[in-house]
Amino acid sequence: MSLAKDNRSSTVSSEKPGQRPLAKERSDDTSEKGPPTVQVKADRNGFTLVPDPAASLDEIVAFMDERLEQSRNFFQKSEMVLDLRTRPMRTDEISVLCEKLYEKASVRVVEVRLSDELSFSMAQKGLKSRLGSKGARSGAPENYAPLIVRNTCRSGVRIVSPSDCVVLGDVNPGAEIIAEGDVVVFGALRGIAHAGAGGERAARIWALSIEPHQIRIADLVAVPPEGVKPVAPRFEVAEIQDGVIQVICL
Repeated sequence: MSLAKDNRSSTVSSEKPGQRPLAKERSDDTSEKGPPTVQVKADRNGFTLVPDPAASLDEIVAFMDERLEQSRNFFQKSEMVLDLRTRPMRTDEISVLCEKLYEKASVRVVEVRLSDELSFSMAQKGLKSRLGSKGARSGAPENYAPLIVRNTCRSGVRIVSPSDCVVLGDVNPGAEIIAEGDVVVFGALRGIAHAGAGGERAARIWALSIEPHQIRIADLVAVPPEGVKPVAPRFEVAEIQDGVIQVICL
């Protein structure tokens, strides 16, 4: 009986009850810490926002709302780049986040990075109306400058602009450009282009060469004839004439 009692006493004392719970508590705190909802990186050109891939839009907006509230003077009227290479967003989600940043601390998102090869500038002069709002439209929305894509759009890329869309490169087969206003391609248009997506029949599609899979202006659709076409001498524009989409050379 005495030996068993001594063994139990020895076992209890070797566990050091006053220290183990503390070590366990520290371990739990470390394991619960994960990456921040949004990484805010600073360099000489400004700030870059990198959302966590697993974060929802509500979590991202709430995190930035709290961060700007805590450091309003530090971020006031700054310019930021939104890096979406690991956490893609829809265009309406981008607009929601941009509105929150601007309303909270007059922060402007000047560039959105979609991949290593694809990014576009955000040159809004105001953020009063939310992207995706429906209603009558005459001309491009006043709150949005043209969306500029500074790369060739490859297969699988889909760009949606609340105003005009300017592509500084080609639009390859399998890529799609949708704009409320005009679509301007400084290259060959071989994918799908939809101008006047809100119903504006005065919208146009411009390109150095228009040989797309399909083009749309407002509610009209056109498919180019089969066969090899000559190289355009200067520039081509697709517009609606007498209720039909026509492609003319300038």
